[in-house]
Amino acid sequence: MKSLRYLAVLPLMAAASQALTFDLQLGYGKPNAPLNTGVAADNTSVVGIGIGTYLTENSHLGLNVSTRDIVTADPVDASARTAIVEYTYELNSTGGIKPFIGAGIGYGWLTNTVKSSALATDVFAGMRFEVTESVDFTLTARLHQLHGVDFANVVGEENRQVNSFEAVAGLRFKF
Repeated sequence: MKSLRYLAVLPLMAAASQALTFDLQLGYGKPNAPLNTGVAADNTSVVGIGIGTYLTENSHLGLNVSTRDIVTADPVDASARTAIVEYTYELNSTGGIKPFIGAGIGYGWLTNTVKSSALATDVFAGMRFEVTESVDFTLTARLHQLHGVDFANVVGEENRQVNSFEAVAGLRFKF
């Protein structure tokens, strides 16, 4: 009887191992954090990695870790690293092009601001293209937000929301 239990578990283990994903992302962001002094944010690069799993054929849950500048204009030079749990829903899981939407919430570590952390959220939409059975190419448009950012030490502004509009390309490896 013990051997039958092990045989019953093998398909579950195989399905779980095929459901794991690893993402590499590189993109371009336009932070929208105008300060009262008239300083506008410079464009920035976005670099990220992610790990996750498919919950169903159409839904994915993952952890996305990324880095970006939030303001790089004189006198402010602030950046953020974020870890966000994201839920993605594929609108059509069949065919070569797979559109998706999603949202996430997490934590941001900040540099050159009064507070060293902030609430991080994002909403996104995009398309996945299957390159091989185990590799997908993704294009994503994302609104990334940091809530409660303080620039009081530099320009006297507190509790700002920093929005970043981002275009991200990536590779998803499926195991």
